[in-house]
Amino acid sequence: MRILVTGGAGYVGSFVVRRLLTEGHEVTVVDSLVNSLRPTAPDIRFHHVDVRDRTTLCDVITASRPEAVVHCAGLKSVGQSVELPWLYYDVNVAGTLNVLAAARAAETEHFVFSSSCSVYGSPQISPVGEDAPTLPQSPYASTKLAAEHAIEACAAAQDMTAVHLRYFNAAGASADGSHGELVTRYNTQILPLACMAALGAGPPLRVFGKDYPTRDGTAVRDYVHVEDLARAHVAALGAGGRRPTGTFNLGRGEGTSIGELLAALEHIAGQKIPVVEAPRRKGDPVQTWADTFAAEEGLKWTAQLDLADIVQSAWRWHSSPNGRLTAVG
Repeated sequence: MRILVTGGAGYVGSFVVRRLLTEGHEVTVVDSLVNSLRPTAPDIRFHHVDVRDRTTLCDVITASRPEAVVHCAGLKSVGQSVELPWLYYDVNVAGTLNVLAAARAAETEHFVFSSSCSVYGSPQISPVGEDAPTLPQSPYASTKLAAEHAIEACAAAQDMTAVHLRYFNAAGASADGSHGELVTRYNTQILPLACMAALGAGPPLRVFGKDYPTRDGTAVRDYVHVEDLARAHVAALGAGGRRPTGTFNLGRGEGTSIGELLAALEHIAGQKIPVVEAPRRKGDPVQTWADTFAAEEGLKWTAQLDLADIVQSAWRWHSSPNGRLTAVG
């Protein structure tokens, strides 16, 4: 299948591209390289394009005529979105509209969107199903939900099928330690920051709140391996003429507290992680994890890698020169 991946040089997008190439698909990547590095795989058709550049984007997509688009491009820092909401709406919403316009011109048949569990805000009940109220509590989350709405409307108008993948906390790296998440100045993901703190390559880790009504007082999240997320994107493309549609939550379907995550990392690293306790952040949910029934039924997908796989692969990556020295953005 001819597939175009926006943001295909980014964290999740690059793993999606690797998986697609492994399965024999013809892959074109567009990426602005704002917070990523240029892909080097010889089988990738790469175009250095910002999704806000509608004219160039349309030229690239119509020339490649993809049967499907996997839209991973976007900014993802909650904190930065509060500081620069106009930038987030420009990239994540206007950029998505540009991708949709180009897909229409190219007569693309299927659209897969990398969305986020942040659209649920602070859910009162876990596990969180796809029918839970959407109450975004940051500009970032609002842009993800707005993009979903735009995709739904445009897909219906142009006879294109669409899938929204709302993933929970993406984490981990390749098993061989050769590929993982870059640490940028806007990175707020706890596992990369914890690894850098343990390595002495970053400041002590700030843990926001140790007084939650949870088993150890720290917030509970659903960490899902990026390799599993890549498999889900491929599953969302369909096979044998069957194309899934709709919205799917992606997670391991179980909660892990911040304390448990750090304990697992300390066990693997063989050392204590320097931690600084900080007050709770406004809008942070107490605990949240995914109800994965819809993904199991509609995508025939379940997460295969566990917390130990996630933590061990992240530690191996960040302990390598590439994982420590490729800070960009």
